Amino acid sequence: MAKIPETTDELTDFILADVLYGLELDPVDSERILSYMRERHEHLFGPHSTYFVLGSYESPFKYRLDEALDVLNHRYDAYAYLLATQPDLHVSDDIPDLKVKFFLHALYADAIPLILEHDTGGAVAEFGRVERPWLLDRTYLFPRALEEHYDDESLLTTQDRVLARATELAYHADDLDQRLAALAECARDHGVDISTQDLDSYLDSELDGRTPSYSGVITDSLVHLDSLNQCFSWTTTEELEEQLSHVP
Repeated sequence: MAKIPETTDELTDFILADVLYGLELDPVDSERILSYMRERHEHLFGPHSTYFVLGSYESPFKYRLDEALDVLNHRYDAYAYLLATQPDLHVSDDIPDLKVKFFLHALYADAIPLILEHDTGGAVAEFGRVERPWLLDRTYLFPRALEEHYDDESLLTTQDRVLARATELAYHADDLDQRLAALAECARDHGVDISTQDLDSYLDSELDGRTPSYSGVITDSLVHLDSLNQCFSWTTTEELEEQLSHVP
C-alpha cells in the first residue's frame, strides 16, 4: 500500500489486497465494512489525537493497559482506546471480522503503543500485524524488562527497587529460585526486610505465575524498533508511565 486510503474505493481495495489477501467481498459485506468505518470516523478520527493501545487483556497484564490508557487520556485533546471497547463488526462468517476491525482502527490512529510483557497470546499476534510498513512508523513498543536497570546491588536500598530487580530476574535468570534467595539476602543486608516468599508472591501477582521471556523472533524485531527509536524498556508501572512520554 503506497498511502493511507482516503476514498471508499481505496479502502475497499486496501481491505481486499492488504487484509483479506484475495478473499472476495460481496456487496453486503462491503457496505457493512464501509458503514462501520464511517461510523468509527465520527467517534474516533477527528481533530483530537488518537492512540490505539495494544497488549494483553489477561489479568494482571490488563492493569498495565489501563494505566497506559489513563496516562494518554490525560493529554490535552487526546483519546486512547482498546480494540475490545469498540463496537463489533458484523460481516459474513467467512470474513475474519476481528482482523478487519483491527486494521480499520490501526489504519487511522495517530499512534499505536504496544505494551509487551510476554511472547504468548494476542499481543504477539498484534505485534506481527503492526510491523507492516504503513503501520510501523506509528508504532511504539514497550517491552517489559527487556533491559536490566537494577542489577547494581548498591541500588537495592528500598523495597520498590528490590521488587523491580525480582521482576528483571524473572525475565533474565536461568536459576530464578537461587537468584531470588540471593536477592532477598542482599536486600536484608541493605536494611530491606523482605523474604524469598515475599518475592515469589510478588512475582505471582505481577506475572500470573508465568516465567516470562521473549523468543528470538520477538527480540530480533525489538532490535529493529529500537534502531528506529521506537522501543522503550520498562520494569515498574511508574517507569511505563514515564516511557509513554515517547509517544508523540
